Amino acid sequence: MLDFYQICVLIAVIALVVLVAVTVKAILQITRTAEAAEYLLVTTAEKVDQTKSTFDLLESISTFLDSGWYKAVKTGIDFVNRFRGKEEK
Repeated sequence: MLDFYQICVLIAVIALVVLVAVTVKAILQITRTAEAAEYLLVTTAEKVDQTKSTFDLLESISTFLDSGWYKAVKTGIDFVNRFRGKEEK
């Protein structure tokens, strides 16, 4: 028959084995989560790189629209349209 101390040691050993098993399972889950997060970051970075050229194009168009050349051309077109409108009347 097991005495009190042997039962306490047996319970402690079983608790330690359960603790190790739970810890290993948690570490494996953390590893899988880290791999998934890394995959998401890599794919997101690739998608951002793919859209970078589009944003560069939009920035260049915006810069052109703010420039003096565009305003001068627009003024010239408005002038020609007004001149044509007066001739037709």
